[in-house]
Amino acid sequence: MPHRILGLHHVTATVDRAQPDLDFCVDALGLRLVKKTVNFDNHHVYHFYYGDEMGRPGTIWTTFPYHGRGVGVGTKGAGQITTTSFSIPDEALEFWTERLQARGFPVERVEHFGDPRLRVTDPSGLLIELVATRGDRLLLTVSGPFTM
Repeated sequence: MPHRILGLHHVTATVDRAQPDLDFCVDALGLRLVKKTVNFDNHHVYHFYYGDEMGRPGTIWTTFPYHGRGVGVGTKGAGQITTTSFSIPDEALEFWTERLQARGFPVERVEHFGDPRLRVTDPSGLLIELVATRGDRLLLTVSGPFTM
């Protein structure tokens, strides 16, 4: 019997430094630090789990900060994911524009497939888009800074 894929549990990225990643995800994006552990394949590298206030599957974004561990900076090209998108309520575009700009992140407004988006680059150079989605009622409880 074939099993249907109902959604994503989480998405993972490799990032540069730990503290700027925490600051961006928690302070700028308003995600919660759900869990801090280590990479099972390399116990010298943290594995951060971010998500909504409940840590629900489908809201989880995880990162491995590899600064100083001999991992080169990724090269954007064929076969590589170049943008990670998060859904936000369509009426929240102004809130997120002001929030990100107030924290020093330049924001670009773009549109794809009829959906307005905010494009921002995180401290490691990853391209993040906040997609204004009609019907999205997931309102993040914005949390404060977290220090290692």
